[in-house]
Amino acid sequence: MKNNVMLFLTLGLALVLVPLLVFGQGNNTTGPAISISPDDYNTGDISRMTQDVTQVFTVSNTGKALLSIAKIKYT
Repeated sequence: MKNNVMLFLTLGLALVLVPLLVFGQGNNTTGPAISISPDDYNTGDISRMTQDVTQVFTVSNTGKALLSIAKIKYT
């Protein structure tokens, strides 16, 4: 009886831990991962602007592989 309880607990623990080990936490990335700061920027009503509007964005690769940016589009 005691062996059956231990077997049941071991199997239950394995069912929980094995998927975590196989699939990871979801935050680990082996490829490139882009990070942009700030996330967005609101210029307001640009039709009333009398001077140029500028904003610096920092683009970083937080992944573990080379990040290649082929095209930049602004809206």
